[in-house]
Amino acid sequence: MDTPNRQAGFLRGTLRALGAVATAMVGLRRAKDREKDFATLKPVHVVVAGVIIAAIIITALILLVNRIAG
Repeated sequence: MDTPNRQAGFLRGTLRALGAVATAMVGLRRAKDREKDFATLKPVHVVVAGVIIAAIIITALILLVNRIAG
């Protein structure tokens, strides 16, 4: 069973990964920060962040198309 500290650590890592993935997607990530992310972020955090960002983008596109079309 996960402890509250472990869950908080996972959430904190995922939030850091969200920031890293979002800034990398738009090309605003500095090389120094990217290297730091490679050294500190766990792959599971990056995968979860990528899925969250993809879901947000898909939802936004669906809403936009529905607003324009209807």
